[in-house]
Parts: sequence; C-alpha cells; structure tokens
Amino acid sequence: MPGVPFRYYAPDGFALSMRGPWSVVSSLPQTTEGPFGLQGFRATADGHDAVMTLAADAPFAAVTLEVAGGPDTGAVMLKLGDAAPFRLSTRRAAPGLVRLTVPAAASRAALWPAGNGPVHLLGWSVAFAPHKGRPGVRYDSHGIVAATAAITARWDEGIVAAQLAALQPDLVILGYGTNEGFNDGLDRAAYKALVAGLMDRIGTAAPEASFALLGPFDGARKGTGEACGDGWATPPKLAVLRAVMGELAAEKGAFFWDGSAAMGGRCSVHRWAIAKVPLAYADRVHLRSAGAAHLGEALWTALMDGRAAAERPACRPSARPRG
Repeated sequence: MPGVPFRYYAPDGFALSMRGPWSVVSSLPQTTEGPFGLQGFRATADGHDAVMTLAADAPFAAVTLEVAGGPDTGAVMLKLGDAAPFRLSTRRAAPGLVRLTVPAAASRAALWPAGNGPVHLLGWSVAFAPHKGRPGVRYDSHGIVAATAAITARWDEGIVAAQLAALQPDLVILGYGTNEGFNDGLDRAAYKALVAGLMDRIGTAAPEASFALLGPFDGARKGTGEACGDGWATPPKLAVLRAVMGELAAEKGAFFWDGSAAMGGRCSVHRWAIAKVPLAYADRVHLRSAGAAHLGEALWTALMDGRAAAERPACRPSARPRG
C-alpha cells in the first residue's frame, strides 16, 4: 500500500514513513471516487516536499511502483540507497495503470513527485533475490481495516486486471466475511453473487491461479444471537457466510478452509478471549499474535496437505489375478 495509509499499518520486515502534503484516499467509503487498484488506497501529491520512504530488513533486488497514470500526470523521483535518484514518468495517453520496475541493490528507497504534475501512487513493492539461487514464495496481503467484499466493486477493473496479469499469482486467497457476518440484514443471494463475480474477474485476469476461500473466524458480540456466555452471543450471519463460501468453493473447484472450525467451532473466540493466555482480544473479533500464529500455521498445513493430495497420482485398480 502507498506510504502509511492508515494508523498501525506496519508490514513485517519493513519500516515505512511519509511526510509532506500527501493526500491519501481510501476505497472503503461507498461515496469514494477512484481510481483504485488491489491495494485499495491512492496517495496523491505534486510537490518535492511530499516524500515516502521504505526501509527493509534485508537488501532487495528490485522496486516496483504502481501508479495511476494519465495524460496530465507527472514524473516521480525514486532514490535507492545512496545512489542518485531516477526520474520516472507516469504519463500515458489514456488513464490506466503505469507499472515501473527498477533493479536495485539497496535496503532503502524514497520517492517524491518531480514537480511537473500530480503523482497518484497506488502502491509499491520490493523483490528479493532468490535464496541460494532458488525461488521462494512471494506473499502479498491486501487486507483493509473494516473492509467487506463490496469494497472490490470500487476498484478500477482495468487497473486490477493489469495488476493481476503482471503478478501472475499461483494462489488467490479470499478471506472476506467477518465484517459482513455482523450485519443482520445481509442478503445471502446478493453476497454470493458479489463474491462469485469477484472470482470471475480475478479468474479472467489470472487464468492460471487457484482459489482458496476462507470461512470467517468465529466472532461474538454483546447483544442478539446464540448465547456463548457472559452476555456474548454469536451473530447469526457468520454461519450463513461460511455456508456461502463453502458452496462457492464446491461450485468453482476452489479450496475451502473453515476458520471457525480451526478455532474450535462456535463460541471458541469467547474461550480464546478469556483463556489464561488469551489468543483473542476482548472484543471477541480480533486475534492476538499467538492466536494469529496458531491459525496461520493451521491454514498453511491445510493448504500444503491439499496441494499434496492434488498432486498425488490417481489410484489405479490392481490387475486381476490369473487363475
């Protein structure tokens, strides 16, 4: 995501900062206007005093900027380590994605507008050299605080398609549902159509990608719902959303993982919150670091088991004995 788009944004392994007159816009509000890419944010500035910095824990081999360009957009200056800055144009004849990749041998990058027009940064990323000559896993997280699947309808289809085509993902994980599950007025059919349409758009842009759909984690609230104890109750729509995700996975040949089942089922979040060593926060929604690590390992194991099963040769009937 560009700069520090919201409070507490702190990706592991990186220190990010921004100063000066950056205007950061989120795609979360229904009334917001684009363009937006997969990152869901846009940071705009046009003066030299608007600076973003990224410092990584280890040296990286390349930096990629993703910018919303157009006929009136300006250039961006990119400085890698102690080297002289590059001047990179974001201008293009028609509005759309400009993706700029620069080789690097540094652990720090800084960027700012060149001053000849606005720069609309959608996001940036770094690539690390293969470890001992062998490629590894690249993991991109596009989680936005308080988002629902409906946020994706406000992203520019052309920009998102171009981003996905460039990334060529092997696996796309959709983990929406927790925020929707607290909406008692959720329309089941409309939600299923929304997520199915999102999967179709992603599949068109990244036809080789597999899908994994995550059933929402267990959650609880004070108020209506099936009781868990101490005044906490399970929102009824959470189970509905898990069923929708499971149905979509079956219909579209995707992998499905039930996050609530991995926690221990209904009311598990309440038990996690009051445990001697709590795994969830007192709001009965958000996980503590230990709880997140536990479920992250469970998801990884499930994905790898599913991959192994898919790669296992199909069993063939043994030859009938002669006699």
